[in-house]
Amino acid sequence: MALVWYAAIMSKVREPDEGTRQALIRAALDLFGRQGFEASSIRQIAQLAGVNSAGIAYHFGGKAGLREACAGVIVATMKQRVLGPAVLTVEPASLSPDAALDTILAIVDRATAFMTRALESEMIARFVLREIIEPSSAFEALYEGAFGPVHGRLCMLWAAAAGTEPDARETKLAVFAMVGQVLYFRLARPIVMRRMGWETIAEDEEKAIAAIIRASVRATLLSARGDRS
Repeated sequence: MALVWYAAIMSKVREPDEGTRQALIRAALDLFGRQGFEASSIRQIAQLAGVNSAGIAYHFGGKAGLREACAGVIVATMKQRVLGPAVLTVEPASLSPDAALDTILAIVDRATAFMTRALESEMIARFVLREIIEPSSAFEALYEGAFGPVHGRLCMLWAAAAGTEPDARETKLAVFAMVGQVLYFRLARPIVMRRMGWETIAEDEEKAIAAIIRASVRATLLSARGDRS
């Protein structure tokens, strides 16, 4: 009974702590992306999160630690919501060319849905762009945890679908081109919406975008393996 009581008490203690931690990460993602790391003060982050500024030192050891935690959240998000848990465990070389192609197209669908409609995608995009322009230790965490491994996994899938080598220059560039198509609709969203006459990107618009990217990727892959069907 004593252990049950203790576990119940500790769970109640951890819950607000975790809520504070998540609120600080979300606020930091927003401010670091919009203003930059140096221009975002601990006080501003805490105010936006609605918590005491001491929570930054308590949970992250300081502002730099908070930036690292933001990178960690982005890594986890990319792997789980964009790449997909199943893709992380499957062996690409074991897939048939058509199965690998279907897997890639499913990733395109997930990535397009996330980049065009997920509320947090804008904050993540701004944070990542800041790190690309002004690399810090957080950029290294992003590259080692997500950018490198995700691109590598996509290259293996592309190679399985196209009959090429994962480390070939053409494979790597083709994957970058595919990723770039998806990212454009996040980074150039105002341009897309103005030219298309859209007030928002809802499910219908998302499906239309995904269909165009899917067709482009499919055509490129079939061409690479000499299949024009």
